[in-house]
Amino acid sequence: MEGEWDKKMTDKNSKTVDESSNNLKRSMKVHQVVMLGVGGTIGTGLFVGSGYTISKAGPGGTLLAYGFGALIMYLMMMCLGELLVAKPIAGGVQAYATEFIGDSMGFTVGWVKWLSYAITIPTQLVASGIIMKNIFPSVPELVWIILFMVLLFFMNARPAEKYGNINFWFSSIKFILIIVFVIVGLGMILGIGQPEPIGFSNFTSHGGLFPNGLKAVVMTMMISAFAYGGADLFAATASESENPEKDMPVAINSVILGLVISYFVSFIVLLAILPWNQADLAGSPFAYVFQKAGFKSAELVVNIVVLTSALSSCNAFIYSSTRSLWSMGQYKQAPGFVTKVNKNDIPMNALIITMLFALGAVVSSILSPDLVYLFLTSLIGISNMFIYVLYGVCVMKFRKQMSKDNISVDTLKYKTPLYPLIPILLIILSAVVFVGMFFDPTQKSALIAGIPTYSLIFLGAHIYYKNKGKKENK
Repeated sequence: MEGEWDKKMTDKNSKTVDESSNNLKRSMKVHQVVMLGVGGTIGTGLFVGSGYTISKAGPGGTLLAYGFGALIMYLMMMCLGELLVAKPIAGGVQAYATEFIGDSMGFTVGWVKWLSYAITIPTQLVASGIIMKNIFPSVPELVWIILFMVLLFFMNARPAEKYGNINFWFSSIKFILIIVFVIVGLGMILGIGQPEPIGFSNFTSHGGLFPNGLKAVVMTMMISAFAYGGADLFAATASESENPEKDMPVAINSVILGLVISYFVSFIVLLAILPWNQADLAGSPFAYVFQKAGFKSAELVVNIVVLTSALSSCNAFIYSSTRSLWSMGQYKQAPGFVTKVNKNDIPMNALIITMLFALGAVVSSILSPDLVYLFLTSLIGISNMFIYVLYGVCVMKFRKQMSKDNISVDTLKYKTPLYPLIPILLIILSAVVFVGMFFDPTQKSALIAGIPTYSLIFLGAHIYYKNKGKKENK
């Protein structure tokens, strides 16, 4: 039945990419796929940026805000799962939008997604340079940025299986820190190895669970929704996974559990030990906990782990943006030369273009942070929600196409639960995030820069494909 589905869809839509000729080798193991999603998502936002959320929303507000973000992430993953298992294509949402919505939307979301991934690379590189500057003050940040770029380029130039192994161990360092942090934190909370237990009084002793009211919680909900951005990074492995039909469902469930447990267990320990009104962006809350536990070199240790965290996240985004660009080339939405692969089955041209763009973004962030770089970061500010909406729309279009072709839903190996409630709820909650961003001055700029730019990209693509269709019909 699965073969019949593939044949019907290929016959009906010439844009469908034949995975048997995609030139990407299926060699990535399921644990490597999982680590790309979880490791790519957890970065400096948890280890450093979490202080901002805690300081604004308080204990209960932080957990509620991240629960909201987790819900949106879960809804997105359920929609993605059905599409990914039925049609394991490297381009993810770009490929599905092209096939089920149209060329113009596929082109638009493809470039938006690639830009959002590619611009995340220099943000992590710049953060890594700042950390190294703190450790080695006499060495300029730019030196570290260039060294890290070269290192990451060669890592991504390795065959898929070897890349997966490197990324797995690279990303594991942050999980070792989280485990050690939780063990140390629980010891402090329970009074093990400490003069007296800290307990959970900090949840309520400084103004209660919601000290700054509902408005602060709503504002941080918008931020937390983006904290899970990158959870779908593993979708880029669909064309290189050994057995996508079996591996993708395992990866989806594992990524969801890994992210939710990592965030919530870390926050419960943090909120118990660190009074919410002492948290800020000036330092890592994790370092505060280790220092309070008596670790003299806590700041150095956390800095090193945050460094590896930023680099592993950067590594995952390089991999995913390279595959996104390769997929756009397959659909003729990017220059054909980006589809070329080398003897190791790596889309090397797409990798080089991605790294050159990242280098340009690093330079612009140093030379003109108020112009080019600010515009680019604002542009990607709404990309996650835009992509999430399209996942919901695509799975609904997918089901409609199945019904039209008289293909039973029972043939699907992975189904979106509670359909159509899940995709509808995903679209509604993503829209809520969009509306909420208007009330945050720092995020409003993302909407002001992003919406007109996305509209122009779509309009240009629509005009191009419309004229192309007229020429082909002559």
